Amino acid sequence: MFGRDKPAKPPRNEPFITGNFNLTATLGSSGRTMQMAGYLYYGEDQASIEDRIAMMRSIMEKEQTLAVIPELEAKREQMIKGMEQAREVLAELLEKQNSGHGLSSQERMNIKNMQVNIEKVAKEIDKGTEAIAEARKKAGVG
Repeated sequence: MFGRDKPAKPPRNEPFITGNFNLTATLGSSGRTMQMAGYLYYGEDQASIEDRIAMMRSIMEKEQTLAVIPELEAKREQMIKGMEQAREVLAELLEKQNSGHGLSSQERMNIKNMQVNIEKVAKEIDKGTEAIAEARKKAGVG
């Protein structure tokens, strides 16, 4: 039994649980979580415990990466749609300008700003594409 003078002895031929641990991970921005539990066994060394924890962390990291991929893809698609809309508006303004109609100062400023913003968004889309590819590679799904 458990006493101050005597260490606990495990039952014969059965693992003797002396404690437990839990690991929890948040999967993406959805708020979903994943939880894994493990036990500490009598006589188990630290390296064995660390190996099991490392294995659990590896699994959780893969699941976190898998959960982030759809979010990255959705963000990228949203940026593409926004850029397409901006290009349409820009094309209309440039057509108006090229047809000889005068543009207001606001419309001229919009042309300049939209050209700069479209370039910035195009770079962000490229970064998003790279992030998606890296996440897929890290998760082992393509």
